[in-house]
Amino acid sequence: MVDHCVFCSYTIKEVMEQFESNHERVAIVLSDTNKVCGVLSQGDIIRALVSDISVYSNISVILKPSFLYFHSKDMEQAYRLFRSKKITLLPIVNEKFELLDVVTLEDIFEYLEAGKNGF
Repeated sequence: MVDHCVFCSYTIKEVMEQFESNHERVAIVLSDTNKVCGVLSQGDIIRALVSDISVYSNISVILKPSFLYFHSKDMEQAYRLFRSKKITLLPIVNEKFELLDVVTLEDIFEYLEAGKNGF
């Protein structure tokens, strides 16, 4: 789960370096108190760079205040959301927005291989 996380204090460059080292394209952004405060994708970073935002800027400059999340790991619901929204990572949080788990695209593939038909 930690491979999918960055902190609000990171710069855009640090997130890009983590994407490169982990071969990921999306990260869950955590506050200093380990609460989920957003999700950041390569696309978000590309849009920021095209808008002349520096790679040394803090990610808070480009982090959107709203993001998709679940309170429980419901794979059927996650599958539908991944398919309709074209996402690849979904945080599972408690009521305090503390990260409990994540659903990844790999989890969706495993779910589908385990018996989901009709896709």
